[in-house]
Amino acid sequence: MKKNVFMIAIFGLLFIACDPKIDERAARFDPESCPVKCPVKKSETGEIVGVCRTCSGDGKCSFCNGTGTRVSSTKNFTGSGLNLVDYETPCSFCNATGICSHCKGAKLCNICGGTRRVEPGWKILSGVNDTKN
Repeated sequence: MKKNVFMIAIFGLLFIACDPKIDERAARFDPESCPVKCPVKKSETGEIVGVCRTCSGDGKCSFCNGTGTRVSSTKNFTGSGLNLVDYETPCSFCNATGICSHCKGAKLCNICGGTRRVEPGWKILSGVNDTKN
């Protein structure tokens, strides 16, 4: 009995997989689109561009808000003998420049260079793609 149910299930799956309408369905993803699904904004020229996900398209370091310094604090520590202070340290994410380390201040997605497309031969995750290999 179990063997018959198993065989019916296999034939049912094969019947569904061989359905000619499957080829007519839209693909779940576009292999040439930007893989990180970068957020879009209108540029100054009015075209739709993909912006950097880290800085949301403003070009400033999101860790220090573009100041180049981060405020650290010891006020959350408990214990005796500690000086509870706030102190500024250079931002280690942008090397104290205040510029987004992902897009290098270009404000565009560092995967697709703002085009929202990835073309064959582009270097993925290597900064803004302004040249092909």
